[in-house]
Amino acid sequence: MSRDLTYDGLRGWLLIIIACNHLFGSFVTQFTRTPLGFVSAAEGFVFLSGFVAYLVYGRLAGDSKTMQHKIWRRCWVIYGFHLSAIVLCFSLVALFPMYIPQWSDFFNAANWFSNPIQSALSATLLLEHPGFHDILILYLVPMVFLPFAIQALKQGKVWYVITTSFLVWLLAQFVTAEFLAPPFRRVFSDITLNVSHFDPFAWQIYFYMGVVLSYLKFDKGHSFTFIPVVRVILLSGVGFFFVVKHFYPQLMQPYFAGHGSASLLYQLNLLLSAYLIMLLMRRFSWFFTLRYPVFLGQHALPVFAFHCVVIYFLLPWSHTYTITQWYWDLLVCIGFAGLLAIPAKLDQYWRRYRSKHNNKVNIVSRINKSY
Repeated sequence: MSRDLTYDGLRGWLLIIIACNHLFGSFVTQFTRTPLGFVSAAEGFVFLSGFVAYLVYGRLAGDSKTMQHKIWRRCWVIYGFHLSAIVLCFSLVALFPMYIPQWSDFFNAANWFSNPIQSALSATLLLEHPGFHDILILYLVPMVFLPFAIQALKQGKVWYVITTSFLVWLLAQFVTAEFLAPPFRRVFSDITLNVSHFDPFAWQIYFYMGVVLSYLKFDKGHSFTFIPVVRVILLSGVGFFFVVKHFYPQLMQPYFAGHGSASLLYQLNLLLSAYLIMLLMRRFSWFFTLRYPVFLGQHALPVFAFHCVVIYFLLPWSHTYTITQWYWDLLVCIGFAGLLAIPAKLDQYWRRYRSKHNNKVNIVSRINKSY
């Protein structure tokens, strides 16, 4: 099966939007923060990660050991990028100590300056989430259990996967980080528990929504093409969330807290938004196959990790400009989006090097066997 570049392009656009949103300007974010209602590009990134993960690894289900090995190896890569970004970020602050006050407050990173050793150990256990260093965890946690979900889906147990994901989400609504605080204080006495507002055990439901829809599309042949009446109802739902969020937000005020816990409102909003994006991808495929977002999407992991580091140094000095003049906000966003090509290009070089190295090893191995 040839690679569908529209998924790479969509992921690339999501990365660009996330980067722009994290600059917290006053102009660009009016269009990119929550353009389709309440959900943001972060929910879309996790959902798409699940969708693509099943597309990639579901083909290996015939050899369960190989599938598990590849998925868990990918988990280690995600974990490595997550920790590397944190360590690099807070190592560089030694060269730029003027950032410490801003990082401590705005980025919620005070732990690193009170006891860096305990903070590093806590981050290793995924219990220290300074600002922006949390989204990869939302991708990592559900990936760990993906082999079991794929095996269940291949056996036709789709409702088993849906029910399990929903029950984990439901449990996450009651078992919060507060339960970890007492034992955490016993082990890490000099720092406070600093976990993300986004609960990975709640957000896994977005990932598995993508997994299940990918299964229905590629294994069961569902095209999600509905009769005109149903299509109008679904698109009206998208319009409803858009109007309420941007013109009558007070109507949904009690549900705003659902962003971190993936409330049912957000889940519905995401599914309706995914349907609209699917229609746009079919109608305007050229937009999702533009070279630059496709390039970023094909190297999403290093691009996201790089953005997490750069934002710590870029935001403190750019924020004064991006909130005052619209053109400064636009220029900084364009510049930041352009910088994302650096990790993508480096990752491309690295993949080529590894490919050449592996080819040489294979050739030598074949020669040795022939003798």
